[in-house]
Amino acid sequence: MIKFKGRTNKQRFKQRVMVAAGFTIALILLVFFLRPVSIVSVVREWNEGYFFVTNFPITDKGRIAWWQNNKDLLKEKYNMPFIGTDKQWTVLIGEAGDGFQFLQHRASDNDLRCFDSLKPGANCIEKKWLLWISHYNQTDTSYSMGDSLYVQLGENAEIKRVAD
Repeated sequence: MIKFKGRTNKQRFKQRVMVAAGFTIALILLVFFLRPVSIVSVVREWNEGYFFVTNFPITDKGRIAWWQNNKDLLKEKYNMPFIGTDKQWTVLIGEAGDGFQFLQHRASDNDLRCFDSLKPGANCIEKKWLLWISHYNQTDTSYSMGDSLYVQLGENAEIKRVAD
Protein backbone atom coordinates (compact mmCIF):
# COMPACT_ATOMS: atom_id res chain seq x y z
CA MET A 1 0.00 0.00 0.00
CA ILE A 2 1.27 3.46 -0.94
CA LYS A 3 1.11 6.15 1.76
CA PHE A 4 0.44 9.67 0.57
CA LYS A 5 2.24 12.36 2.60
CA GLY A 6 0.43 15.34 1.06
CA ARG A 7 -2.30 17.34 2.70
CA THR A 8 -5.80 16.03 2.84
CA ASN A 9 -8.80 18.02 1.71
CA LYS A 10 -9.76 18.58 5.33
CA GLN A 11 -6.32 20.04 6.16
CA ARG A 12 -6.40 22.32 3.12
CA PHE A 13 -9.90 23.52 4.05
CA LYS A 14 -8.78 24.31 7.63
CA GLN A 15 -5.78 26.22 6.29
CA ARG A 16 -7.93 28.29 3.93
CA VAL A 17 -10.43 29.07 6.70
CA MET A 18 -7.59 30.19 9.00
CA VAL A 19 -6.08 32.42 6.29
CA ALA A 20 -9.47 33.94 5.49
CA ALA A 21 -10.20 34.54 9.19
CA GLY A 22 -6.77 36.14 9.69
CA PHE A 23 -7.26 38.37 6.66
CA THR A 24 -10.74 39.42 7.84
CA ILE A 25 -9.50 40.26 11.36
CA ALA A 26 -6.55 42.23 9.94
CA LEU A 27 -8.89 44.17 7.64
CA ILE A 28 -11.29 45.01 10.49
CA LEU A 29 -8.42 46.20 12.71
CA LEU A 30 -6.96 48.25 9.88
CA VAL A 31 -10.29 49.96 9.21
CA PHE A 32 -10.83 50.55 12.95
CA PHE A 33 -7.42 52.16 13.53
CA LEU A 34 -7.33 54.21 10.34
CA ARG A 35 -10.71 55.92 10.73
CA PRO A 36 -10.29 59.69 10.50
CA VAL A 37 -10.94 61.81 13.57
CA SER A 38 -14.26 63.60 13.30
CA ILE A 39 -14.86 66.87 15.13
CA VAL A 40 -18.48 66.87 16.26
CA SER A 41 -18.61 70.15 18.18
CA VAL A 42 -16.37 73.08 19.16
CA VAL A 43 -16.72 75.59 21.98
CA ARG A 44 -14.48 78.60 22.60
CA GLU A 45 -14.41 80.40 25.91
CA TRP A 46 -11.76 83.13 26.30
CA ASN A 47 -8.37 81.45 25.94
CA GLU A 48 -9.76 77.93 26.12
CA GLY A 49 -10.87 75.75 23.25
CA TYR A 50 -12.98 72.62 23.56
CA PHE A 51 -13.16 70.08 20.75
CA PHE A 52 -15.52 67.12 20.99
CA VAL A 53 -14.52 64.29 18.68
CA THR A 54 -15.11 60.73 17.59
CA ASN A 55 -12.52 58.21 16.39
CA PHE A 56 -9.67 59.81 18.35
CA PRO A 57 -6.37 57.86 18.43
CA ILE A 58 -6.14 55.46 21.34
CA THR A 59 -2.42 55.80 22.17
CA ASP A 60 -0.76 58.76 23.88
CA LYS A 61 1.72 59.06 21.02
CA GLY A 62 -1.08 58.98 18.45
CA ARG A 63 -3.07 61.65 20.28
CA ILE A 64 -0.12 64.03 20.60
CA ALA A 65 0.85 63.43 16.97
CA TRP A 66 -2.73 64.18 15.86
CA TRP A 67 -2.64 67.48 17.77
CA GLN A 68 0.77 68.42 16.36
CA ASN A 69 -0.42 67.68 12.82
CA ASN A 70 -3.77 69.50 13.14
CA LYS A 71 -3.32 72.43 15.53
CA ASP A 72 -2.77 75.03 12.80
CA LEU A 73 -5.82 73.82 10.87
CA LEU A 74 -7.93 73.88 14.04
CA LYS A 75 -6.70 77.37 14.89
CA GLU A 76 -7.80 78.74 11.51
CA LYS A 77 -10.92 76.70 10.87
CA TYR A 78 -12.46 77.21 14.32
CA ASN A 79 -11.28 80.80 14.98
CA MET A 80 -9.00 80.10 17.92
CA PRO A 81 -6.26 82.71 17.45
CA PHE A 82 -4.73 82.05 20.87
CA ILE A 83 -3.43 78.63 19.79
CA GLY A 84 0.26 78.88 19.04
CA THR A 85 0.77 82.26 20.75
CA ASP A 86 3.14 82.85 23.66
CA LYS A 87 0.18 83.63 25.94
CA GLN A 88 -1.27 81.08 28.33
CA TRP A 89 -3.97 78.93 26.72
CA THR A 90 -5.67 75.56 27.09
CA VAL A 91 -7.29 73.16 24.65
CA LEU A 92 -9.31 70.19 25.79
CA ILE A 93 -10.27 67.40 23.44
CA GLY A 94 -13.12 65.28 24.69
CA GLU A 95 -15.20 62.36 23.57
CA ALA A 96 -18.41 63.52 21.91
CA GLY A 97 -20.42 60.73 23.54
CA ASP A 98 -24.15 61.48 23.53
CA GLY A 99 -23.60 65.16 22.72
CA PHE A 100 -24.92 68.16 24.62
CA GLN A 101 -27.60 67.60 27.21
CA PHE A 102 -29.87 69.53 29.52
CA LEU A 103 -28.46 69.90 33.01
CA GLN A 104 -30.35 67.41 35.12
CA HIS A 105 -31.15 68.34 38.70
CA ARG A 106 -29.32 65.68 40.62
CA ALA A 107 -27.08 65.28 43.63
CA SER A 108 -23.87 65.46 41.61
CA ASP A 109 -23.26 67.07 38.26
CA ASN A 110 -19.46 66.79 38.53
CA ASP A 111 -19.41 64.58 35.46
CA LEU A 112 -20.83 67.37 33.25
CA ARG A 113 -19.15 70.45 31.81
CA CYS A 114 -21.66 73.20 31.13
CA PHE A 115 -20.86 76.13 28.85
CA ASP A 116 -22.26 79.58 29.61
CA SER A 117 -21.35 80.69 26.09
CA LEU A 118 -23.91 78.30 24.58
CA LYS A 119 -27.61 79.01 24.53
CA PRO A 120 -29.42 77.90 27.67
CA GLY A 121 -30.82 74.42 27.39
CA ALA A 122 -28.70 71.61 26.07
CA ASN A 123 -25.39 73.25 26.97
CA CYS A 124 -23.79 70.52 29.11
CA ILE A 125 -21.67 67.60 27.98
CA GLU A 126 -20.21 64.65 29.84
CA LYS A 127 -16.56 65.12 30.83
CA LYS A 128 -14.56 62.45 29.03
CA TRP A 129 -11.31 64.24 28.29
CA LEU A 130 -9.06 62.44 25.84
CA LEU A 131 -6.31 65.07 25.64
CA TRP A 132 -5.70 68.20 27.72
CA ILE A 133 -3.16 70.64 26.24
CA SER A 134 -1.90 73.53 28.37
CA HIS A 135 0.49 76.19 27.07
CA TYR A 136 2.29 78.28 29.70
CA ASN A 137 5.54 80.17 30.42
CA GLN A 138 5.47 81.52 26.85
CA THR A 139 7.10 78.41 25.31
CA ASP A 140 6.19 75.36 27.41
CA THR A 141 3.35 72.96 26.70
CA SER A 142 1.97 70.04 28.67
CA TYR A 143 -0.13 67.16 27.36
CA SER A 144 -2.29 65.25 29.82
CA MET A 145 -4.16 62.02 29.09
CA GLY A 146 -5.70 60.21 32.03
CA ASP A 147 -2.78 59.27 34.28
CA SER A 148 -0.09 60.24 31.75
CA LEU A 149 1.59 63.63 31.59
CA TYR A 150 4.02 64.81 28.90
CA VAL A 151 5.87 68.14 28.74
CA GLN A 152 7.54 70.06 25.96
CA LEU A 153 9.91 72.66 27.42
CA GLY A 154 10.45 74.99 24.49
CA GLU A 155 8.95 75.63 21.08
CA ASN A 156 10.60 72.77 19.16
CA ALA A 157 11.84 70.74 22.12
CA GLU A 158 11.35 67.02 22.53
CA ILE A 159 8.12 65.91 24.21
CA LYS A 160 9.01 63.88 27.33
CA ARG A 161 6.86 61.82 29.65
CA VAL A 162 6.83 62.95 33.27
CA ALA A 163 7.50 60.08 35.67
CA ASP A 164 4.56 59.03 37.84
